Amino acid sequence: MFYSITHGLIPLFIRENLEITIFFGTLTYMLFFMNWVVNTNWEDKFNWVSIILGTTGLFYLHYSNISLLIKYEVIFTTIWFVLFFYHASTWISNYNLVMTESTMTSLKRRKESSLFRYFITIPTSKNAAGHWNEPPFRNFIHFALVFVYGALLVLHSVAFVLPTTYECIGASSPLCCTYNFVMEGFNQHEVNKNFCSGKVNIAFAGSWSTGKTYVINSILGHDYATSQSAPAPTTDKFTCITLGAPYNDPIHSDDYEQRQHCEIMSHINDVTHKQCDEQLTNILDVADTNKEFESFVFYDMPGYQREYGKDCAYKTYYQKLIDMVDFIYVVWDVNHGKIEGEFADYFKNKARGTGFEIIYNRYKEDAADMGFLNQQYAQLSSGVEILSEMYTIKVHENNTEYETQFQEDMQLLRAKIKSVNQTVHDNRKKMMKSNLRKYQNHVTGIFSLYKFKTSEKLIEEDLNLHAPPKNSLDLLSIFFGYLDVLQQQVQEYFHTHFTDEQKS
Repeated sequence: MFYSITHGLIPLFIRENLEITIFFGTLTYMLFFMNWVVNTNWEDKFNWVSIILGTTGLFYLHYSNISLLIKYEVIFTTIWFVLFFYHASTWISNYNLVMTESTMTSLKRRKESSLFRYFITIPTSKNAAGHWNEPPFRNFIHFALVFVYGALLVLHSVAFVLPTTYECIGASSPLCCTYNFVMEGFNQHEVNKNFCSGKVNIAFAGSWSTGKTYVINSILGHDYATSQSAPAPTTDKFTCITLGAPYNDPIHSDDYEQRQHCEIMSHINDVTHKQCDEQLTNILDVADTNKEFESFVFYDMPGYQREYGKDCAYKTYYQKLIDMVDFIYVVWDVNHGKIEGEFADYFKNKARGTGFEIIYNRYKEDAADMGFLNQQYAQLSSGVEILSEMYTIKVHENNTEYETQFQEDMQLLRAKIKSVNQTVHDNRKKMMKSNLRKYQNHVTGIFSLYKFKTSEKLIEEDLNLHAPPKNSLDLLSIFFGYLDVLQQQVQEYFHTHFTDEQKS
């Protein structure tokens, strides 16, 4: 328990560099302790305290513990500004004394053309011959601290001054680019760095011989390359179909433009290899010239079979693909029978209408037992299922009797697939928002505050589907708002860190 508590309090940067942190921390403490005991000059003691406050703010708060900085942001910035003003005014005062003091005439001539004149202060003692001793470089401390506190204030202000949109190579939207900038170091778990603006990934899943491939070909208006349709199970590969391509064929090895849309396949295979110590070989990337759905990528999945579920690589790949695509159509033959429980479990964490819908294939009004079908369909939900026609698509068999009805069914299905686009992008925004909330307090680096502020702006504005209208504030209201926040944070700090006796 102690480990878990301390592990949460210690910043990531310190945990990753523990030995060197302990070394420099101990060295700093010893130097400070020795100076504090030996030195009787209270100005020097104050400068040491200021050095520790400045370096702590720069390397601990700004670089490592951004959550603590945000919690008492106004208090810290006020202290930094006061110390910046003190050291700047002291440095300027010392410099002016060096350049104007009558006793420094000879020394001034020697220092006028040297950079040392910015760092020295007036001498305080004479040698045996009655001459002033060489002045010490004590003004350098103030110069260095002006730089430290100036850097702290600049790092704090850039979060409000610099723009929060960037130009990224390969990113198709400023939103995606900004998100990836903030999540740098935490986005390895994402499949596609441009997922927030990339093509919509739709998978067609189901048991064997339910007509998944046939439905895909009917949507496209032609058979995609390598597709096979027959009464017996034919699709034995996980096939990625990138649409709007210049050719119909398996994607060429040197065609990066098309291959990047199917990178989810190789990513999932990497995960499968880590978990099962083997990869699947039955995966294929295919290009298709269909322009109607060029903003989509379709995935034709092999039929799920219980006996294959014992194969670690097959089961892991199947589940990961369902988890990572944007939307799924569960294609189910009305004559096929029960939905297997293992297959239904893959959908328990997905919401109907925003995560998946079901296609009842080869549907016949006079032969389909809708009570049985809806009972089976309910297994895909973890809660109490409210049966709804809204999330069910009936596709009649393409024969002479139902030819007209089949064409109408396919038109409806095409329209529903296109409507998924907005749903998917809203879901992506929700996922991005959740990722930012999860990782933003773990951001490290010299611009961690800037990234945190940028992530807050993304969460409150760009990724907020129901953002309230923005209010314009004048400078006076901003100033008084700053004072109010400062007062609240000071009160909170004293309430948290001092007992009632100490407060009195």
